[in-house]
Amino acid sequence: MDGLKILAFLLTIAVGIKCQNMTSGPLPPMQMAHRVTLDQMGKYVLRWTPGKDEIVFEVHVATTGYVGLGFSPNGGMKGSDIIIGGVDDTTKEVYLKDRSASGNEVPKVDDTQNVKLLAGQQNDTHTILRFSRPWITCDNKGDMDLSKEDTTRIIWAYGTSDPSKGDPMAISYHTQRGTKSLFLNEPRLQMPNFGSDVQTWDLRSPNITLPNDLKTLYWCKMFKVPPLPRKTHVIGYVPLIASDNIQHVHHILIYECYIPESAKYFEKWVDVKGTQCFGANMPVSWKYCTTPIVAWAIGSEGGFTPDHVGYPLGEQHGGSTYFMMELHYDNPNLKRGVVDNSGIRIFHTENLRPNDAGILIVGHSVSPIQIVPPGREWMSVGICSSNCTKENIPWSGIKIFAGFLHAHLLGRNMTVRHIRSRKELPVIQRDLSYDFNFQEARNLKKELTVYPGDSFITECGLDSRSRSVPTFGGIGTEEEMCLGFFYYYPRVNLSYCVSGPSRANVFKNLGISEVYPPKQAQAGTVDKYGIDEASETKLAQGFKSGNVTSNPIKLNLAEIFRLVVVKSPSKFQNQTLFDILTSRDTWKDADFVQKFQEAVIRGDHAQTCEQKTDVRGGSLEITEEEIINYPNFQPLQTPREKCKTVNEVGVTGATGATGGILKPLPCPARLPGCNQYRSANNILGNRPSFF
Repeated sequence: MDGLKILAFLLTIAVGIKCQNMTSGPLPPMQMAHRVTLDQMGKYVLRWTPGKDEIVFEVHVATTGYVGLGFSPNGGMKGSDIIIGGVDDTTKEVYLKDRSASGNEVPKVDDTQNVKLLAGQQNDTHTILRFSRPWITCDNKGDMDLSKEDTTRIIWAYGTSDPSKGDPMAISYHTQRGTKSLFLNEPRLQMPNFGSDVQTWDLRSPNITLPNDLKTLYWCKMFKVPPLPRKTHVIGYVPLIASDNIQHVHHILIYECYIPESAKYFEKWVDVKGTQCFGANMPVSWKYCTTPIVAWAIGSEGGFTPDHVGYPLGEQHGGSTYFMMELHYDNPNLKRGVVDNSGIRIFHTENLRPNDAGILIVGHSVSPIQIVPPGREWMSVGICSSNCTKENIPWSGIKIFAGFLHAHLLGRNMTVRHIRSRKELPVIQRDLSYDFNFQEARNLKKELTVYPGDSFITECGLDSRSRSVPTFGGIGTEEEMCLGFFYYYPRVNLSYCVSGPSRANVFKNLGISEVYPPKQAQAGTVDKYGIDEASETKLAQGFKSGNVTSNPIKLNLAEIFRLVVVKSPSKFQNQTLFDILTSRDTWKDADFVQKFQEAVIRGDHAQTCEQKTDVRGGSLEITEEEIINYPNFQPLQTPREKCKTVNEVGVTGATGATGGILKPLPCPARLPGCNQYRSANNILGNRPSFF
């Protein structure tokens, strides 16, 4: 670098440092795309606008001390990228520093400052800061790159005093702190100009009183569509959040419910106030409410379908008549007397769109055969083979316009891969920083066409290191799922395409050679859907009278393993499959666990290809399980974005920075996301990294 370039470079740095301090004053008006309250008391408000190359933030915090905003790989301080600023009480100078944290200690100031202070002010009660930073800074020593595709875990804090003048490390311990997951690159909601043909249907929580002894509550309530004289399309939704409870309502999901003769099972629940989701009194029939048509989470303003697409309402029109709303409430301070009637407003019209939309579910079958050993990082994989799509998707294809990824508490990252003619295409959807507490549908940048013969691979990175017993697949929060929900048109006769390791695969790799014929559950009034209708009728009456005395069947799918008794080998003889799977001895051998991981991914899978007729009311058609294998295909080679060096652009930076949104999980099997292979023909690799 010659002298003029060095001088220009030093001036650039000097100007950049100078910009980090300015005198406090009124903020010039600036419209922000998004607004969210981060804390439970309404004292920390974050506003932001995503741009092409950078993102602008504005924080409004009820303090006259310092404020902090950060980006974390897991919600904690270790490894996080933190920005701390405020207004000095004496000099009235606005300060802002780009920092990083290696642990639970005062974040150190980064050598390279990649945030730009835009404005700041302070009054008697609040501090307001506006600043920007690039999505990708190329500073791999202090910054996390912010992803435009994934969930970002925001961490925040504030204190009552400013740092001591001249000592950037002299920061007092925070007064309040917390974490919140957000999708920073969400587009601004554009509310359409509706005509008189558009009607609304409000689904609201029935004035639920939050318990003062539970920090988290999941509440479920059943609804029935209003009378519709003719076919109607759902075209969008917006949240209805009670203004006093913004800090308590975390997310809302609305699921389609369907069983043949649905009124027989669901009508009795429409007038019931609801119950705690997945609790002892949640009716078994509600487990047939599985397809989310609305997914709202804090930070989202709602969404609308493309102009050429709508979801039909009512079974007679190919949609659903009954719906279940799930509300997630937070009450970390155990506040008393919180009553909520939040919900969702659905927009629908008789002015039909050209295409009926449908929802295709892919991934791992919801079954206890999804086994996650305790105390380790794990991968679950579900396959939708070309055989299923070949039979049920027309030659002209279907077009996916939005997607929704869903795992439970162990979920850390999710990817849905798309395969055609043995070649991998760009991923349909992924979230490398998945958070169960932040779930919402996301529009694809461009509609994606799926043709007959295409296949999908759904990968879920799971983390069970905090658990001492295995986790099994199921519908409860403490159980696990690995699913992708894709919104598409035109609606076809296909709703589920999922798989899981076959029973023979699991038995073989557990070392089980023979089992006795499965014990039969006690005979009773439970029908083929596992529902005791008489018991549920009694339970519904108990809910309505306020005197509930009956409990339905516990929703723990792994209990079925107690009915399977091993005949051989002798070391397992007369033990149940449940006993073997929950024994600590089963999972203490690391080599065995590694081989089991490879087997449940690469071994035989049992696929379910489920069809629902366009006009419902008939039988639920499920094809017999088909044994399939992991597809053989050529992985897509995605070039990594390269950060330019100081010699190229005159600023410091790292070469080949790849992000930092997620701590990599180990890759137990050769998958497209792995970066080490023993060969190119799908042979298992040797401990490659996960991404």
